[in-house]
This record gives sequence, structure tokens and C-alpha cells, in this order.
Amino acid sequence: MSDVDIDAYFERIGFAGSIAPTLETLQQLHALHPAAIPFENLDAMMGVPVRLELKNLEQKLLYDRRGGYGPEVNLLFKAHVSWAL
Repeated sequence: MSDVDIDAYFERIGFAGSIAPTLETLQQLHALHPAAIPFENLDAMMGVPVRLELKNLEQKLLYDRRGGYGPEVNLLFKAHVSWAL
């Protein structure tokens, strides 16, 4: 996946380690992600459609620095961890 903004993702979660495909790296990313990107369901409560395309997830969760609900935060994690590891 070359279309992920890995730099913005790492900045958002506060990751400054080595991008090595190791268990330690995965554990660090897994700990940092939910600590930095909280659960939020404001859009759903306001009737705003949830968009699960990567560009929409990056806009909302990385650039707008908001949280998201389960599928949003998990798909963002999957896309960026798949790229990094």
C-alpha cells in the first residue's frame, strides 16, 4: 500500500521508532494507536454518513485529529501497519 500517509500516521500516534517488521514494533504501534486516536461516534449521532475509504479515514483521524468509531480506527490501523510491517 503506497497510498498511505505513513508520516502523518506516525506523527499522530507519536511513533518515532524503527520501522522494522518485528514483534516489538507491532506491540509499540498497537499500544500507541488507541492511546492517540480515541473512540468517537459524534458523526453517527449527528447523522453524518461514515466513510470507510482510506482517504476519508486519514482526513478525519489524522489531519482533522478526531477520533472515530470501531471500523474507522481499526481500518486505519490495518492500512498503516500493513504498510509499515
